[in-house]
This record gives sequence, structure tokens and C-alpha cells, in this order.
Amino acid sequence: MRIFFCFSSKDRHSIVESLLYHLDNYSIPVWYDRREMLMGDPRNFKNFIEGVGLCNYAIIILSPNSIASKCANEEIILIKDKYEKGQMTVFPIFFNITADSLDNNYLWMKQLVYKELVPEIDSVGACNHIVCKILLDELSKFPILTLNDYISKYEHVSMHCFLVSLMKSYMELYDGNYNARLALLFAAYSYLIMHFDTFEIPQYYYQGIHHLFNQTKLLLSIENREILIAERSLLLLLNASLFGNFVKYRDNSFCQ
Repeated sequence: MRIFFCFSSKDRHSIVESLLYHLDNYSIPVWYDRREMLMGDPRNFKNFIEGVGLCNYAIIILSPNSIASKCANEEIILIKDKYEKGQMTVFPIFFNITADSLDNNYLWMKQLVYKELVPEIDSVGACNHIVCKILLDELSKFPILTLNDYISKYEHVSMHCFLVSLMKSYMELYDGNYNARLALLFAAYSYLIMHFDTFEIPQYYYQGIHHLFNQTKLLLSIENREILIAERSLLLLLNASLFGNFVKYRDNSFCQ
């Protein structure tokens, strides 16, 4: 899993690096030109074959600058082709431009869920949308899709009693009690990290819980989408630990 960034270099400091910062906080793998390309590299190969060609997600920062950019438009053509073949998920972000003002070349992006941003709007909301979608896609590969699935499957298995108890308490909380919900998810995450060697699990599977807890320390308000990120992160960690063949048990105190 990797996200390709399509943008004009003129928008790098006003929007792109802000999005990149938030995605890095969740350890989302990103193909970003400044990390992947050096002077003297073959631009077309690095950008189009290694970049667009090997990524299955793309963020398109569509702005007056990228519309005027030959390179950005070359990337958009390749991204659209992969999208139409079902090979790529696209996240359109319209920066300093509105969806209603798009010409025919870009109307296909308007058919997707998109965000309109200006410099005054923090990009963290758009980033959280992207992270939620990626985690949901990853979760679809595993058998346990919800916390209730986990409770139903393991509530009578003695070795799972502690986590099942935590998740039952979590499900009883008021939806808006974000701090308590995050605290219980973090407790479950900490328990799994202690009992499993998670070295081979992709870090973005579980980094969301760690990041959100450290960011808030349960003192700042968070939103429902961030709770979704934390829930899906915990479910990915559970699934990868139980079914993913990523990890080995640290001991015999937690097993199927």
C-alpha cells in the first residue's frame, strides 16, 4: 500500500507538506518526489513507472498551479487510467479552486468524494478522511471487521477474557464520550503490543491509536472520524495478530 502525491511544486509549501505531515503522523506510506527523486534520476521512470505505476492510492492536489503544470497533468492522465481500470483509489483535493469551476478534463474527479481547501483551512480533516478509507480497505482483507465480531467470536475463550471485557465496556459508552473511548482503545492496543511481537506488522495498522493518544493525552477534544481511525487501527492490530501470520506470540498467555 502506498499513496502517490500529484501536485504542482508551487503548492508544495502551502498545502502539500501540511498533508504529508499529517499522513506521516499515521505512518502512512507515501511516494513523495523529494524523498524518492534526486538530481540526475530519470524523471519519467521515477515519476510515472516507479511512482504512479507502483502506487494503489493517489492524492491529486488540483489547483490553478497544477492545472497549468505539464508534469502534473501527465500524472493525472496516468492516475485516471489506473482509476478507470479499478487499480487505484483517488483522493481529489481542490485547492484554491471550486469543483463547480472545473473544466471537462477534470470533471471525473467531481464524481468522487472530494475536499475543497484554501490556505486558511487546516488539512488535518482531509487527511483523516484519507486515513479512514485506507484503514477500512485494509480491514476488508481480514475476518474480524467490527469490535462486535471480535466479542462474538471470542467472548467464551478464556484467554481473550481481558480484551473482550475491555471491548464490552467500550461498546457500552456514549458515542460522544470520545476521551473514554480512546482510553479503552489505547488500553487494548497497549495490551496487544505487550503480548505480541509486532515488528512485522505494518506500522500504519496501529499507529493511529498511538498518535491520537499522544496528541490528546485525553485533554483535547477529538472528532468521531478520529475515533473511527482508532477503532480500525485496533481491529487491524487484532486481525494481524490473530490471523495475519505477521507476528509470533511473546508467550502463551494470549492465544486462540
